[in-house]
Amino acid sequence: MGKQWDYFHRTTDRKEHMTVLVDAAHAGKPPRPDFPRLLSVVINLYAIASDKKERESAHAKLGMLERSLEETLAERRQALYIGRINTETRLEFYYYAKEGGEPLQGIAAQAMAACPNYRWVASERDDADWSFYAYLRPNEVEKLYARNSILLRSLTENGDRLGIARHVYHWLRFGTKEDMRQAADNAKRLGYSIVNSDTDADKPAFQHTLIISKKHALAIGAMNDSVGELYALAREYAGKYEGWGTDTRRKLWRKLKEGIRGRRIALAGIVLLAAALIALPWIVVR
Repeated sequence: MGKQWDYFHRTTDRKEHMTVLVDAAHAGKPPRPDFPRLLSVVINLYAIASDKKERESAHAKLGMLERSLEETLAERRQALYIGRINTETRLEFYYYAKEGGEPLQGIAAQAMAACPNYRWVASERDDADWSFYAYLRPNEVEKLYARNSILLRSLTENGDRLGIARHVYHWLRFGTKEDMRQAADNAKRLGYSIVNSDTDADKPAFQHTLIISKKHALAIGAMNDSVGELYALAREYAGKYEGWGTDTRRKLWRKLKEGIRGRRIALAGIVLLAAALIALPWIVVR
């Protein structure tokens, strides 16, 4: 089974900020009864924050550690690597494994020998219903955050200069014209401009389309903030958030190579789900 990574940002009830990477290949399927044991290895990251030299080598070192743990646990415990959580102070790896086998503590200790300055703890418990995997899975708005990460990564790889401010367009749909009007009024109070409104008879449940925009750079934080508040706005008026798009701002060398084709709008959102198979690099995108 190939891995299908979802990567997104989450703020907990305690206002803790974390990034979550979870393998979506198991989503929508019953728990694996042959893998009832939840394994975790949690690494304290204070050593990175307090040591400049350690910070400079941390990404490569932790990337190698991640791969080492996955391969070793797969070989010696037949474990499935299902995801990780990053916060400012710790890095958490999670796996599901079969019953029995070698103690996790000893396996983890061998892998962690490559990072002697890092404090860590390994633990194992029963989780036959895969409740922790359900916790890791993104909710509806977090799925939109995951798509933001995928699209921004894709734009970067195609030469877009994300730091250049430009208009970002958002599509929202509503069941009634009055709901759309009230949502538009609230969007203006949030700092958005109304670009267009239209009726689409081919979508009887959500006939009324609202397009709004705001100008800013394509930073992941700004994009998640916009998507989060507009998702909530659409739900407040019984509508749904469809996605976003923007004018691409490409690097000069790529324009010269491919030819200047004019400004284009790249529609994002639901249609980009297929891009979830893009491999995301370590920490920032795996």
